[in-house]
Amino acid sequence: MKKQIYFLFLFVMACLKSYAQQDIQFSQYIFNGLSLNPAYAGYKEATNFTLTYRNQWTGLTGAPVTTTASIDGTIRDNSIGIGFTVLDDNLGPQSTLSALGSLAYKLRINERSRLSFGVSAGVDNYKLDATQLNTITPDPSKAGFLASQFRPDLQFGLFFASEHYFIGLSGLDLLANYSNYAPGFFVIRRNRHYYFHAGAIFPINESFSIKPSFLIKEDFLSPANLDINTFLIWHRKIWLGASVRSSFNAFNSGTLQTNLSTSDAFSVLVEYFPSPNLRIGYSYDYTTSHLQEVSSGSHEISIGYFFRKQRYSMLSPRLF
Repeated sequence: MKKQIYFLFLFVMACLKSYAQQDIQFSQYIFNGLSLNPAYAGYKEATNFTLTYRNQWTGLTGAPVTTTASIDGTIRDNSIGIGFTVLDDNLGPQSTLSALGSLAYKLRINERSRLSFGVSAGVDNYKLDATQLNTITPDPSKAGFLASQFRPDLQFGLFFASEHYFIGLSGLDLLANYSNYAPGFFVIRRNRHYYFHAGAIFPINESFSIKPSFLIKEDFLSPANLDINTFLIWHRKIWLGASVRSSFNAFNSGTLQTNLSTSDAFSVLVEYFPSPNLRIGYSYDYTTSHLQEVSSGSHEISIGYFFRKQRYSMLSPRLF
């Protein structure tokens, strides 16, 4: 019963357009660049396929379950990147299905560096199945209620990468504030989100390298989310990582409590390359917020495969 109460609280807050970060969270975002930034399309200069499954807050009834698949590559002598992403997100009785196409223009700075400008456009389908709601006081008028609406989606991003470091900036859900929802449409209203992410790789010796990175997510309505992670890489074959996720109040909107917890989760990550073309990843998030009382953590599995070209213009396209 306690878990159901927690879920009902979370769901109601979302449906009433609460001022909370809404975009989907991935712990293995470093290997899922197209989900954060359309300018990432074609970065590896090879046809790249990624599949990610995330089961968040396991043990909590109706907790988020997300699956995303993407494919990207290049055309015109690697100067243009193209990509396609499908995302399915479920939160209790609410679900979102998104399909986006991406296009990126890559400006060659030198033999090892690229600056990309990218845009993604597509459509989101939001649904709410009221038959899955278990309310304290049943409302006969909502029995069997099913809401569904399609909304356009637009994203934009910049991405710079060299042999040893990368930096990216992107804006997602850019049309959210212009979208008109049908009266009484009982699903979450989206907000624009902005991402800033960067990282680098430092060789230790011939066998080991270390790769720190960070990700900041901001919607200017709620505390910004911050991910800091570090990987230890052995022969570019095994990646062992740890990540800390928290929040900080960068732009105070004046609508938030002052005693909100800033701690979110601590993650451990493992990435294994059975071959240069294949990656298998797993991450576990230990919840450090109050949700740890009803959740046993989050699990995320990802698979990546890219079709190697005979010649690369970048030294090691899978480092980022």
